[in-house]
Amino acid sequence: MYKKVLLPTDGSPCSRQALREGLELVRSCGSEATIVYVVENPLLTLPMLPEGIPYEADLYEDMKKAGEETLAEARKLAAELGVDAKTSLLEGQPVPAIVDLAREFDLVVMGTHGRGGLEKLLLGSVTDGVLHRTDKAVLVIHCKRSEE
Repeated sequence: MYKKVLLPTDGSPCSRQALREGLELVRSCGSEATIVYVVENPLLTLPMLPEGIPYEADLYEDMKKAGEETLAEARKLAAELGVDAKTSLLEGQPVPAIVDLAREFDLVVMGTHGRGGLEKLLLGSVTDGVLHRTDKAVLVIHCKRSEE
């Protein structure tokens, strides 16, 4: 049914739970898995002040390193579950990057914290953004706050 499954991750406990469940689904369906981490470049999104540029560049490098580490952990989990998974580190805004990439897949599996109200307004929701902007099937794994 689902031949190609996209598994976006941000390394959070909720995202790791969704990744595990998504990889188990991939294994049971015999699907192909692609795990993606999107790095948002702070040089493009934060207000740039001359004295902040070196720090923002360092922040960006740290964010890319965190993304690579998250993908390495995801590859390890996939291997433990017996799933051959591709990984990719992308640069951009998470929602548009995931929606664009999702065009190549049958299913997207993501976690959600289930935030509401002011918390959702302030923190946003990548999962909610993807869910409302793609025409692909999206499996949303609801994560419990206690697991974080």
